[in-house]
Amino acid sequence: MSSITQAKAEAQKLIKRYNQLQAEAKNANAIEARHKAAEADKLVSQISALQLAITKLQAKDREKKTPAKKVTTSEKTGQRVNQEKSQVIDRIHHLEEAQNKTQAQIEQLTRARTELNRLKQQANKHAATIVKERRANDEKLQQELAKLIKKKEEEQSTLKQELIKVKQQAQKDAELLKIQRDAARAMMERQKNLEQNQSSSYSSKKLLIVASVVAISALALGIIIASMFSKPSVPPPSLESNNQYDKSIDNKKTNEKQNIKAMETYRDKLKEIPIGPLMIKLPGGVFKMGSKSPYSDERPQHKVKLKGFSISKYEVTFEEYDWFAGATGKQLPYDNDWGRGKRPVVNVSWYDAVSYTEWLSDQTGYNYRLPSEREWEYAAAAGSETTYWWGYKLEKNYANCAICGSEWDGRKTAPVGSFQANRFGLYDVIGNVMEWTFSCFRPNYQNAPETGNIWEWKRGKCLKRVVRSSSYKSYERELRTTKRNKFNPNEVNSEIGFRVVREN
Repeated sequence: MSSITQAKAEAQKLIKRYNQLQAEAKNANAIEARHKAAEADKLVSQISALQLAITKLQAKDREKKTPAKKVTTSEKTGQRVNQEKSQVIDRIHHLEEAQNKTQAQIEQLTRARTELNRLKQQANKHAATIVKERRANDEKLQQELAKLIKKKEEEQSTLKQELIKVKQQAQKDAELLKIQRDAARAMMERQKNLEQNQSSSYSSKKLLIVASVVAISALALGIIIASMFSKPSVPPPSLESNNQYDKSIDNKKTNEKQNIKAMETYRDKLKEIPIGPLMIKLPGGVFKMGSKSPYSDERPQHKVKLKGFSISKYEVTFEEYDWFAGATGKQLPYDNDWGRGKRPVVNVSWYDAVSYTEWLSDQTGYNYRLPSEREWEYAAAAGSETTYWWGYKLEKNYANCAICGSEWDGRKTAPVGSFQANRFGLYDVIGNVMEWTFSCFRPNYQNAPETGNIWEWKRGKCLKRVVRSSSYKSYERELRTTKRNKFNPNEVNSEIGFRVVREN
């Protein structure tokens, strides 16, 4: 094989390799594209050198064979070499453009990555600042809350000391009053004896007048002091003073009643809050439970004998229940956007009400629970045997129901104590909200025991609990003290609340 043929074969291999590198560079990443471009540059140099060598060898061969055709062959070879060189240069130019484009993309991605890192650092810094500010605010709020608690404790301590001083002063004044009364009585007795012995003496008459004036003055002073300091130890809420029961009206409207009176009103102190629910201590007694109405679940009417117990004067309010929820971490019940405070708590299940009574027991050391339906009806009727505790007729504005004539009728609950109390001093035993009881529901009073505050359930699981009374949505056929309802103990709605009992 001649040198020209070998050179041409080598040149074809290099061109083939160059074309392969160019094709691979199009699909390669930036770094590989650079390497392939450098290798292509070397191939171009080698191809050019081979083309030049081939040209020289062909020129020598032509000189030997045909000198006349030397010029023509050399010119053709030069044109072909120039054409191939131009193609190689164009390919190199395209490869350089692709390389520059890839480099620009790499630089753009690098800048984007740098910007992303900067944004991440800025976001982390901002988040750290927010956390720091929140912690600072939380610490500030805790400090302010601690100061406020301390201030309230100091105020409570001051009020307690003032109360002790007032009680001590009242005791001193009471002792002074007693001394003055005894002195006045002794003086009047002495003067009476003197008057009997010396009825004709002028000086005796004068002394009698002076003694009488002194005695009357002492008694008047004692009465004034006693009226100033003879206040009850636990004053009832303001609502009670505005809604005293009118006994003259009651006597006209109640046909049958028993001579039973509530014994006293009190509040138990709790560990975590100042006071518990206002309670009324009721004596034991005998009453007729149920009715002769067409409602089968209220029959047969029967006599029941109960021991004394205490029951809350009002339905448990949102204010009282919210204290319990806050202390135990329970969820606050929804108030239907009617307001909380003195309104009866609603949207609580039987289990919620039982939890509240258990908390009261733990806080006070006494046994609190829900009333049995026997206790509830005894307290609600308050010695009456009429449809309502005030009589047989549904009077206007005596309760909150669908047709009772109050400003809350059929729309929402009323603040507790907004109407008159029954003879035991209980409020809202008709209307406002129905009330959970401790009792399991039985379809009637068959075989009911004559004694016992609770009729125990001994048939396994209790599926329904008794709910007594009526609500702000109730109509006349449901408004009676003997009305019984049954609900699943998980039931929650805006018509059911509760009140509590403490065993004496």
